[in-house]
Order: sequence, then C-alpha cells, then structure tokens
Amino acid sequence: MSRIKELRASIGKKLDALEHQALALEAQLTQTKDQALQRLEQRKQQLRDLLKQVQADVQKSKEMAGQAKIEVQAKLEHLQVQLALGKADARDTFEEQRTKILKALNEFESVAEQKLKGAAFESGRVWEDLVGRTSTLEAEFEALQGRFESEKAKQQVTLESKKQELLTKLESFKDQLKAKRVVVQAKADVLETDLREGLDQIKSGVRRLFE
Repeated sequence: MSRIKELRASIGKKLDALEHQALALEAQLTQTKDQALQRLEQRKQQLRDLLKQVQADVQKSKEMAGQAKIEVQAKLEHLQVQLALGKADARDTFEEQRTKILKALNEFESVAEQKLKGAAFESGRVWEDLVGRTSTLEAEFEALQGRFESEKAKQQVTLESKKQELLTKLESFKDQLKAKRVVVQAKADVLETDLREGLDQIKSGVRRLFE
C-alpha cells in the first residue's frame, strides 16, 4: 500500500475526514453561498501553499533523477493551474472545476509517490500535510455540490427550522467524534462505520434542504 493510501486508511485520518465533512456541512447551513465559496477558495489556497513548498523541495532534492523531477514538476504545475482558477459561482462551472482539480490531484499523487525522494518526503511530513489539506478541500467540494444541485425558494420559516434541526444533529455528531477519538484501536473500525452512517444521514438532510 502506498504512503498516501496508508495514511488515509489510518483511523486518525478517517476521523479527521469525517470531522472535515461535518465542519463543511455546518458551514453550508450557517453561511451564504458566497461565504461558502470563499471558504472553498481558502482551502484551495492552503493546498497551493503546500505545493509551493513541495516544489521547492523537489528542486533542491539531490536524490531525484532529472527525468523524475521533470515528471513531478509537470503534474505539480498542472495541479497548481487548476487550483488557481477563479471562483466558480455557477453550477456548471463549479462541477467542471471540481472534476478538473480532483483529477489533477489524483494524477499528481500517483506520480509523486513513485518519483519523490529525499528526506522531506521519506519522513512522511509532506504526505501528512497533503492528506490533511486535500481532505478539507474534498469536504468543501462535497458540501457545496449539494447546494448547487437545486436552490429553489422555500418558506424562510421552514428553512430556518430545518437548518436548526440539522445544526443540532451536527453538534451532537461532533461531540461523538471527539469522544470516540479516545477509544482503543481494537474498536476503531466499528466506531468509524457508526460515525460515517450518522454523518450520511445528516448529509441526506442537507441535500433535501436545498431541493
């Protein structure tokens, strides 16, 4: 199993990913669409900042062959270009941008794990940061996707009532998440499954809210 896949499969990163999704959903319920889009832009910028450091590490690495550097730089620059695209405030533009960024990210990860060599990469520090920042970005994309699906007008009273109900469920979910982080590893897989099922129910509620 690759380093990135190992990290994502770890219980710690799985719980982190669930927390990122819960926070992104909470933002969708408490912020305007413009604010939520700005939040997405911040996540994109955070990943771009990390990639700048990766680029610097690649350039100064003495363990990597010239051809390997060229291949990594090409995928790295392509991903940076996709992340630098402007704010997508229409559904079609959003979907196109989301697809391109996630595809470029997957391609960069594939070549990076094969080619990147040197202390910064072998220590796992870069992979830890990469998994964390991509997880937050993916969570924002997923939460916003439901909002773009349909934005029909609803009675404000009903909308606010449903929002509060979902926010209460999210608060409870986050409390459960904090408590279950301290449970022993032997029970971790079962607990992660329980948490994911709970979050999936909340996601369905959020999607119905914007239908």
